[in-house]
Amino acid sequence: MKALKIYLSLMLLFVLTANAQEGQFISSVTDWDSLVATAKKEKKMIFVDSYFVGCHPCKQMDDEVFPMPQVMKLMQDNFISVKIDFLKEDLGKQLQVKYAVTGFPTFLLLNSNAELVSKFSGYQEADKFQTLLKEAIAKSKKGETLKGFSASMKVEYPDFYIAAFKERKAYTAQDLVNYLKGNKITEERYAVPFLFNRSVSPELSEYLLTNYYPLEKMYGKDMVWGKRIATMAAKLKTSVPERDDVKFAAFLAEVKPLFSKEDWPYAKLDIAEEYYYKQLKDHKTFFKYAAENYNDDDNKVRYMAFYLSLPTVDEEEKKLYAEWMKKVVRESSSYELLGTATRIMSAQNDKQKAKQYAGWGIKKAELVNKSDKHFQASLN
Repeated sequence: MKALKIYLSLMLLFVLTANAQEGQFISSVTDWDSLVATAKKEKKMIFVDSYFVGCHPCKQMDDEVFPMPQVMKLMQDNFISVKIDFLKEDLGKQLQVKYAVTGFPTFLLLNSNAELVSKFSGYQEADKFQTLLKEAIAKSKKGETLKGFSASMKVEYPDFYIAAFKERKAYTAQDLVNYLKGNKITEERYAVPFLFNRSVSPELSEYLLTNYYPLEKMYGKDMVWGKRIATMAAKLKTSVPERDDVKFAAFLAEVKPLFSKEDWPYAKLDIAEEYYYKQLKDHKTFFKYAAENYNDDDNKVRYMAFYLSLPTVDEEEKKLYAEWMKKVVRESSSYELLGTATRIMSAQNDKQKAKQYAGWGIKKAELVNKSDKHFQASLN
């Protein structure tokens, strides 16, 4: 009996210890060199989950995505993974400056030589998250990296850029112009402060537009796409300050050669959003335009749905949004968007579409381990 008690106590201790582990994540790390050395030894990539306490989407990842067995296995097999509080831990603060991290969570995926392979942000549903991991693994095996970023943690960034993180002190386009003058802007210590700052000047805007694709290849789309669209929005306000659809069409024709054939459908809709939705506050015209010029970016459809609950939104605007949404939502869309689409189609009394989205939603719910009750209710 005594031996049995000892055995049970040991088993309980084992269970408690196992539960105290952080799944696929190693214990908190303060030494970057040791982390890289471990990755090299085990011939694995490095996965950094940047978070801060109180970040809701960070907690969603912790509660919903990281614990899933298939996610855990994929990460354990291919990565040395670590969670770092970017607002409190010294290493996090260094990485935040190094990689210009502002949104949370942001995920940094590096090869075993500490060269950045991929960087993406925000809550990701389990299926999408695994796809992004697999894409990074495939790139790493091919030797592909974002070569603008060096493996070194010691980059001589200017004081005003560092102050933007440490003191939350913004810097101006003129600060950049003075700093970049006569230097090679594609070099890391110049490129990152340039791409991080959203302020624009004619000189720097022109440089960005003519050198976009080399910069994207070196530093990733997440750093340069938004800056290019912000540059376009500023040019648009100057070129077409008032409502003039003919001039807007001419503006699109003028800037189209700056984009690749693959990027243009997304850029055109982003620019239309800046013009109709933000500049002119004409939401209905934007939704009409979006339905006529749609692409497969269902994330834009997702976040636009948040604005439909505003008291100024009438039934016509909701219907126009729905027409755009129906052209974009697909079976692989997110759990959240399928729920939104089901609800909107039910409100529009389109039972056929509502049932189609609910059916897709039930499959998605099983895939991402979430409740399908609201989808089931729509089928009845």
